[in-house]
Amino acid sequence: MKKVMSSIALLVLSALPLLAKEGFKRYPVESATILYDVDTTGESVGLKTRTLGVARMVFDHWGAREIKEEDSTEVQTGDFNETRNRRSMSMIDNGTIYSIDYDENITYKTRDRDMDAAIAEGKDLSSENYAFLKELHAVKAGTETIVGLTCDLWKGSGQEVCLYQGIPLRITIKAEGFRSSRTAVYAKIDMPVKESEFALPKFPIVIDDDYTTNASAQTRTEDYLAAVGDLHAALKGMSIDLTDANQTLTPDQEKEVINVLGKRYLEKQKRLLPKLKIALVAAKKCMADANDSQTAEACIQPVNRVDEALGDKTENFTYNDWNGTKRQSIVEALGSEIKYLDVTIDCVNKFDKTTDVIVCTEGSLEATE
Repeated sequence: MKKVMSSIALLVLSALPLLAKEGFKRYPVESATILYDVDTTGESVGLKTRTLGVARMVFDHWGAREIKEEDSTEVQTGDFNETRNRRSMSMIDNGTIYSIDYDENITYKTRDRDMDAAIAEGKDLSSENYAFLKELHAVKAGTETIVGLTCDLWKGSGQEVCLYQGIPLRITIKAEGFRSSRTAVYAKIDMPVKESEFALPKFPIVIDDDYTTNASAQTRTEDYLAAVGDLHAALKGMSIDLTDANQTLTPDQEKEVINVLGKRYLEKQKRLLPKLKIALVAAKKCMADANDSQTAEACIQPVNRVDEALGDKTENFTYNDWNGTKRQSIVEALGSEIKYLDVTIDCVNKFDKTTDVIVCTEGSLEATE
């Protein structure tokens, strides 16, 4: 959890100006429930496979929440015979991504940073499927009627996709020795979706190292958008046009952009990092005395609350199977964090520009991970 701002200016300069949209959309319809037949065949020397199954796609809130699931059986014949059942499920929930591993009975949880920003900006992404097909040089080849809905048929590079308002009702892929088709057999559009449709299996959840709490992600996204707003205002006096792909910045301009982007976060650091150190020192002592996982997990909560206010990554230590070895490893990790934080606090207190803080803590303005 490094408490300094990386050199993120290039990411911002490569983006179009951020403008508030009417509302976030991934699809042009508010909700849908689609069921598909899945049929895939493959053939190679001495081996044939066929996969039959069903799939579903359900979303509401214009696609801010979406679940996809597939159950299928693959039959393999030829040099050796084998039958395998396959099941997959994933869900998007307002920037949180859940991926279900049915082999291990585990749910993996992470965040989509791009979606965090798109939701905060209210972006309309509902035409992206059409744009993607055009990028693949697919051409519109008429229409089809599937489950009573008329969809636009697009063809290109061995693929056929039939879209109804951006929603795929049929996807067919053909190549030498391979054919895959996914065809809707039921579709309900713009009708209420039951909450039970979004239920996930009750598996243990493994949180990705990059995952942060919703509160932290929301804070970070809001600060990012505010910082970009500050940048737009500052650019008026710097003769810089973000929409110009050929725009070249001088080293001094690059530093100024970083300083504008980092100003709000640096102000937060000056105010909150001393509180973070107090919370970390207390958490280390609390953890060293903890005799069970519940107590240990409670020890870190004050640290997480300060991180959420900063918009920083929150601690996701695992506390199951609590024992002396695990306790010691976490205590050592917190000790290392306190040492690094001491350096950061010293640099933050010395300087009022983000570029100076980055050099002080990292040694250069190169982007840090």
